[in-house]
Amino acid sequence: MYFIDVQGTLISDSDKSPINGACELIERLNLDKIPYIVITNNTKIKSDEFLNTLRQKGLAIKDGAYLDPFCVLNETISPSNVALFGAPEFVDTMESIGYTQDRNNPKAILIASWDKFSFDDFATINELALKGVKIIAMHETSIYKKNGRLYPGVGAIASMISYATGANFSSIGKPSLGFYTAALKLLKAQDNKANFKDITIISDDATGDLYGAKELGMKTNLVLSGKISKDNIANLISDKIDNIYDDISGILGVIDEH
Repeated sequence: MYFIDVQGTLISDSDKSPINGACELIERLNLDKIPYIVITNNTKIKSDEFLNTLRQKGLAIKDGAYLDPFCVLNETISPSNVALFGAPEFVDTMESIGYTQDRNNPKAILIASWDKFSFDDFATINELALKGVKIIAMHETSIYKKNGRLYPGVGAIASMISYATGANFSSIGKPSLGFYTAALKLLKAQDNKANFKDITIISDDATGDLYGAKELGMKTNLVLSGKISKDNIANLISDKIDNIYDDISGILGVIDEH
């Protein structure tokens, strides 16, 4: 059984094309009826639109096998006045699903990925947090890769704000327990005996995806087709990574062996 990341795992960070072996792996899982859920920290496009985009790229993800933070957001905070910090696409999508941008008297602070955060943004977040407004990270990605550059991910930014203000934060997407539990619930619809210990998670983000999954008992497979390359694996916590592959095509070989 598999949890499969998207960015840097199924599709390229640079041109968003399918990575070597990605389409073939999804087709193989479908053909062999191997349970899987595609899990992504997408926060820029509505869930159904992003899933459709992936399918148009040749990734034949079956119905009921996709999860992103928007799918479970309402369980943490329902549509309301919130302070939104992230890319313009994130703000637009949040407003389209019923949330209202309000940096004066928000119910919560919601932080998503962006490569253009300013210190003025961080100051506003700090000031709201010090007033007691709760902080919600849309996910806890460690590094955000765009145009070949590595920016601090949402998890890194939320941790910085927490350190600066003493305020705790909660998280919607990976690697939160709530998100992985929601993904497991979807997986149980394919195999009702599914449990975390039965799952292999595949991702290019060790800190933001795999370490938390390992704590839940999942097997962890790191691919070097995204954030991490062969040249910068020295800082990995080796006992939290079960296998390392150049890209997701390596998983096809594992399936063939079984």
